[in-house]
Amino acid sequence: MSDLHDHEPGAFDAYLSDAEVHVEAGNPDIEVTVTVPVASKTLTALAERAQREGRNVEALIADALRSAA
Repeated sequence: MSDLHDHEPGAFDAYLSDAEVHVEAGNPDIEVTVTVPVASKTLTALAERAQREGRNVEALIADALRSAA
C-alpha cells in the first residue's frame, strides 16, 4: 500500500464480524446515519491528512469507509 491510511480490503473484517445488517428498500424521504467507532488517534490522522490534501475531512472519512467496505 502506498499510503499510511490505505488498508488491505479485509483489514476491518474482524471489527465488522459481529455487525448485523438489515437491508430494506430505500425511501428517499429517510436519511440514514451510520455510526462507526474511530480511535481519536485515527481521527486526528485523518484530519491531518485532509488538511494536507486540502480536502474536506468528511469526504476523506467517507472515502476511507468506502474503501474498507
